[in-house]
Amino acid sequence: MVVIKSPTQIKTPANLKRAVNYILNEAKTLVSGTAESDLDFPLVYHDGELQMKLVSGNGISDFSVADEEMVMTKLAAAFKKGDDDLKELSSGKQVLAHHIIQSFSPDDNLTPEQVHEIGRQTMLELTGGNYEFVIATHTDKDHLHNHIILNTTNTSTLKKFRWEKRTLKNLRAISDKHAARYGAKIIEPTMKNSYTKYSAWRRQNNYRFEIKERLDFLLKHSLSLEDFKQKAAALNLQIDFSGKFVKYKLLDQPQQRNVRDDTLSKKGLYSLEKIKERISKNQLVFDVEELKEQYQASKEKTANDFELKLEVESWQVEQESKQGIYVQMDMGALNSGTILIPSHKVDKNEDGNYTIYIKEKDYFYFLNPDQSQKNRYMMGLTVARQLAKQNGETLVTKNAQISSMRELIKEYNFLVEHGVTDGTQFQHLEERFNEKIEATQEELRQLDERLGRYHKIEGALLAIQQSPENSLAAVQLLDDLGVPKDMGLEDVSQLIKQFQIEKGALQEFFDDTLKHYTDYRDIKEHVRSREEKVDRRFEDEKVL
Repeated sequence: MVVIKSPTQIKTPANLKRAVNYILNEAKTLVSGTAESDLDFPLVYHDGELQMKLVSGNGISDFSVADEEMVMTKLAAAFKKGDDDLKELSSGKQVLAHHIIQSFSPDDNLTPEQVHEIGRQTMLELTGGNYEFVIATHTDKDHLHNHIILNTTNTSTLKKFRWEKRTLKNLRAISDKHAARYGAKIIEPTMKNSYTKYSAWRRQNNYRFEIKERLDFLLKHSLSLEDFKQKAAALNLQIDFSGKFVKYKLLDQPQQRNVRDDTLSKKGLYSLEKIKERISKNQLVFDVEELKEQYQASKEKTANDFELKLEVESWQVEQESKQGIYVQMDMGALNSGTILIPSHKVDKNEDGNYTIYIKEKDYFYFLNPDQSQKNRYMMGLTVARQLAKQNGETLVTKNAQISSMRELIKEYNFLVEHGVTDGTQFQHLEERFNEKIEATQEELRQLDERLGRYHKIEGALLAIQQSPENSLAAVQLLDDLGVPKDMGLEDVSQLIKQFQIEKGALQEFFDDTLKHYTDYRDIKEHVRSREEKVDRRFEDEKVL
């Protein structure tokens, strides 16, 4: 396990000297023997034997006076900028350096030399090698940890290192990448706002998203307002009906402030009036005892669902670890790096390649090893398309309508299995099902339009390729369609294949669902007709 907490700011030369002296303490940094290492660690005679001092750095000539060398670099920067900056050096207002601690678990079974190298590589990647730092590995506690003093002045430009909101996130992600290479366990520190798991990031931090998920489930499985409140408590959802707006709060997450119903839905779906209206239609629901288990099962199914499926070839994978695979990515010109695709989204195939299952709106953190300031989030769709372009594989897209329609079918089966084939709850389900049919038909129409558009683009590109001298109309068409200049015939063909597969799968599922739904309605209508005939015959007999 690797943990990095927020660094300590050092603002005076005296505190800088004190920090450097502390981390270089031989009682904490010496290890017996002279193990092989790529680093030329200082050797010290201690207790009659030659020992290694686990200290190294970047841009520092003499570690024992690292603080003075850092101040000299700052003097050069201040001299260039003017007298005011020279005065600022001793004012205590300027951040001279950052003291970073990188801690490792004993369970990782790493050597002190490995821990040191992880820290050194982490800092080189974070800074691009243009900032002075000294790193010391301490072995005096039950866990190994690195102390790092980072000068805030760039040795090349003399500009200041800006520790921004995302810098700590960058540092942790870089640290995880290098630690994973040595087999260290990557577990997020249990601190507020420290969640960085890519696909779980949105779900864990967006309380409104989680509240809506619980409310949607409760609205389907409550019979009265009192029943609704009891079941909300079972799902750790606090509800306050006392004011003009209903207020919601998650009790099992660090949510500080209540969320009002009008911020969850513009249509007021979670207002008191709409809640009463919706639950009045229910006839059959889960009881309180089984509600939580059913909700968790539903949540897991949603979380494990995917929208994009793609084979990734082994050459595209820079590194495989217990946490997942690091794959090579580009984020614009001259901005190459890697992202981590978590293991729960990856299957390793027998041929050594990988199959990934991701969603369009999944977040993946892009790491540029040379310029950490360019680290950013990438969306799942961008990642999948880039990987597909690299290896020529066809991206398989599972349309979202399939998943939502399956949920309706599941609800339908639940009601039918319990003998509910009429009433407001069933009618409401039928209304939603009919709406979903219309939405799916519209989705199929849009896929046809996309295919038509890309076939036009494909034709224009072929015309340019075959007869460049007569390509004026084709060039004009591409311009009218807003086609990027760098889009080639291969890119278009790949997108056409992707949309054809997506449309084919959606059409097949839709046709099959519609057939069963139509059969059910025919049977239901036949039963209703027979019942009406029996009722009329009974009435006729009464008259006679």
